Amino acid sequence: MLKAYLIPPGGGIRRFNRREEILEVLPTAKVLWIDVREPSEEELEFLQREFGFREPPKEVFEDIEISSRFEEGKDHLYAIFSFLVQHRDEVYAEPVLFFLKNNLLITLRYKKIVTFSMFKRLIDRHKLDFAYPDQLMAELLNLEVERIGNRLEIIGKRIRSIRKQIFAEQSPEIIKDLAYYDELNLTLRESINEKLRILQKLVRSTKINNITKRELKLIIEDLNALSDYTTIYMEKIDSVQESLLGLITIKQNETSQVFAFIATLFLPPTLIASIYGMNFDFIPFLHNPYGFWISLLLMVMVTGGLLFWLKLRKVI
Repeated sequence: MLKAYLIPPGGGIRRFNRREEILEVLPTAKVLWIDVREPSEEELEFLQREFGFREPPKEVFEDIEISSRFEEGKDHLYAIFSFLVQHRDEVYAEPVLFFLKNNLLITLRYKKIVTFSMFKRLIDRHKLDFAYPDQLMAELLNLEVERIGNRLEIIGKRIRSIRKQIFAEQSPEIIKDLAYYDELNLTLRESINEKLRILQKLVRSTKINNITKRELKLIIEDLNALSDYTTIYMEKIDSVQESLLGLITIKQNETSQVFAFIATLFLPPTLIASIYGMNFDFIPFLHNPYGFWISLLLMVMVTGGLLFWLKLRKVI
């Protein structure tokens, strides 16, 4: 699916779906943005024929090497950034390719990304104006960084809530929540680090105008601050996990102590019963008519004495 957006001088956004319209407005457009989602072979051929755009191999989108995710040619450059995608309870990073050439920005993606929908509404609502296509890219990245910041705020609040909650209960749901927010924090950290490395390349590029470079440097500062928060939250999550593990261990020890206490109490009666259960002919009181009651009295006396001794030692 291929859609083009023209940013007119007065701000706002105009949409084009037909390729003939795209080619018609391109020479006079100040900024033209072509958003490509799950493209067909025919659409990729159109982009290559008219704009010199080539889709990188699929493995490049998953590569962590910056040399694969950033390339600067004679009249163009492309960079691959990861954007957050949430599917039910799962949050993961989805790669998006940015292709810059003259007054044109092409974005290529294979998933629906909330940031893009938010960005289009933002342009319409506030009548944003862009003089260069790389400014549009910077604004998209800035909006994504804000989303990362919002996610980190949620993580911080949830960690504080879980820290209080673990002292009341140690349920499997709490452990699942901790694992989820730990994974989310790591995903955000990876996304931040990737953006920082690519942005450092962009601010040194001669194909990025100075106005955009200043915006990118501000984004880099924000990302560095957010990276510090991911480190803090990583340590907090580790601290909560250690506290939870300690509380679970204490609870298990208390349970073990109860079973050990019960086993200790029944040990003397069990010993006496075992002795009188031996298959010997000569055992004291074996044939005594009161032997059964004497053995029971002996069990009670030994158990009572043990309880009294434990009470003196303040064990119970």
